[in-house]
Amino acid sequence: MLPALLALLSVSAPPAAQAPTTPQPMLVEITEGQPVTIRQDRAYLLFRVHRPKGVPSFEPIFLRKPTPAELADYRAARTKAFEEARPKLIEEREKALQRRAEQERQGRKPSVSIPPEPSLDNFTYFYPAVANLAGIRHNFPLAKGVPDNLYLIEAIPGDYVLYGTSWGTGPQGLAVCWCLGTVGFTAKAGTVSDLGTMFFDTAKFRSKIPELKDETGFGPSSDTPWFLIGGTVRPDRRDGALPAALSGISISPADYFAVGSFVDLNNGGVNRLGPVPAVLDYVRGRPIDLKSGQPARGGAAGR
Repeated sequence: MLPALLALLSVSAPPAAQAPTTPQPMLVEITEGQPVTIRQDRAYLLFRVHRPKGVPSFEPIFLRKPTPAELADYRAARTKAFEEARPKLIEEREKALQRRAEQERQGRKPSVSIPPEPSLDNFTYFYPAVANLAGIRHNFPLAKGVPDNLYLIEAIPGDYVLYGTSWGTGPQGLAVCWCLGTVGFTAKAGTVSDLGTMFFDTAKFRSKIPELKDETGFGPSSDTPWFLIGGTVRPDRRDGALPAALSGISISPADYFAVGSFVDLNNGGVNRLGPVPAVLDYVRGRPIDLKSGQPARGGAAGR
């Protein structure tokens, strides 16, 4: 399930339970003026973000499905951290029970919160050895354009989900997750995958972007702690122009697949990615995999 995949990044633990290693970056922007060298142990994501005048800057957030070995390492590290933290957690719970009992003896209304009995299931843990959720910085494209910026991202190979979107402030947080339906793709080592063009805009007002006309204009009721964001993607390239840095480099279209709904509480808002031709649509709000004609599967990257 996708929430389980997020466990590698989105939960926290006391500093004593954290692993000492530093994760390698999941996504690295190749910016304007940099030479492009295709490493055989890395995958490459090429895409455009369409931003007409007056539309705010937004940044896509990607989730990479952890490998079985990464999940096994995570579970082992979490179990070890829990065993180390368990005596202190038990002690803290006992002290809370004692304080509550004392309040009751004094005839006072109990105000002490009692933590649950410590278990591996309710143990919160931050595991920094593997990063599987990351965004890009909107102001570091490979080629600037009007209205499309072109981005080239070096990535760890694997199965990815277009997971959400953040405001144009760098990959600092998940403003909106595409929890009600989105798309995924496989990023292959040594390959440049063209993801097409991405479209994002605030959902409160009707967007000037034609691809978002049915995904925006919902009025004030759509406001979340931030403005709700609408978005979609078109797999096809908007134009054939590519910068000289990509001359002679083979580029393959990404093979998108539909991803069904999932739950993530670590965001500012929840929305769906707008329909994607030949890949994703909705029937009564339920995401449909257009390749199979069946409801889209949620969970492990839609597959």
